[in-house]
Amino acid sequence: MLHVKTLLAAFALAIASVTTAAPAVAQGTKIVVVDQARVLNESRAGKDIRTKIDTIENEMKRELEPTAQTLETMGKSLEAKTANMTPEAMRSDEALRTEAQNYQTKLVELSQQRDKRATELAITERKATIAFSQALKPVLDQVMSENSAQIMMSASDVMIALPATDVTDTVIQKLDAQSPTIAVTRERLPEQAQQ
Repeated sequence: MLHVKTLLAAFALAIASVTTAAPAVAQGTKIVVVDQARVLNESRAGKDIRTKIDTIENEMKRELEPTAQTLETMGKSLEAKTANMTPEAMRSDEALRTEAQNYQTKLVELSQQRDKRATELAITERKATIAFSQALKPVLDQVMSENSAQIMMSASDVMIALPATDVTDTVIQKLDAQSPTIAVTRERLPEQAQQ
């Protein structure tokens, strides 16, 4: 699942690229405020990314299901075979030891595949976050310009502000109009990277 913190970081990056912090706000400086969480949760682009990332994550889980089910069956079979056996009897049964070793090897391989999928998903999320940030930046620039603002701040960094300074609805509307979808491509690691 796409982490809200990841998207919030992208949003913060987009705001940071629009504004530069001044040591002191000069009199007459206009500040606008944007609620990052709302933009991420309510914009079509934010919803689009979450849907695509969830779809990719579910696809990855489905790819690993057959192997996991096979291993579950193998594990139950081994348990049934060894239920009434002594440790000495298990060690002396060559076929059983080979079966147990194969089972352990396949468990390790499944774990490596899960780790690989988790890394691929993290890379996919990171690239989607960058794409979101790139789509958002021109919208933030435009909203600042239209409001003659010199500073844009995240609502989470503001203790109190007049409602008129909140431009979140405008940001969402413009982002929806300009970039309702974000391209999200599943990233894949090369096969040798998992070894």
